[in-house]
Amino acid sequence: MKVEDATEVVRLTVPAELGCVRIVRLTASAVATRLGFDFEEVEDLRIAVDELSSLLLDRAAPGQLEVEFRGSPEALRVTGRVPVNGRTDVDVEPLTTQVLRAVIDDYELNRSNGHFCFACRTHRRSV
Repeated sequence: MKVEDATEVVRLTVPAELGCVRIVRLTASAVATRLGFDFEEVEDLRIAVDELSSLLLDRAAPGQLEVEFRGSPEALRVTGRVPVNGRTDVDVEPLTTQVLRAVIDDYELNRSNGHFCFACRTHRRSV
């Protein structure tokens, strides 16, 4: 089955450590490239995934960072979650908010069922 005919789903679980964000970024790049996103779109997604993963890991208890990439040739949605470390805030610095708004279509951060979570979505501009 060709990628164009199906929704692509990739799940990744890595230790909840900042050093593992690189693996998440590389996976985001690979999935987006496979789906036909252009260079600029891939780089924008990498920036967003890096920022959002790092935000979660700042609030993570020891455990796993779980990330899911769900996409098609038109759009890609990335979700992630980590166990909470006792912090209750999901506040984001204004500069980070500006960066995220510039590179992806939308994102959200929340705390749910003992986890900090993010979701972001980007659409291909060249479709």
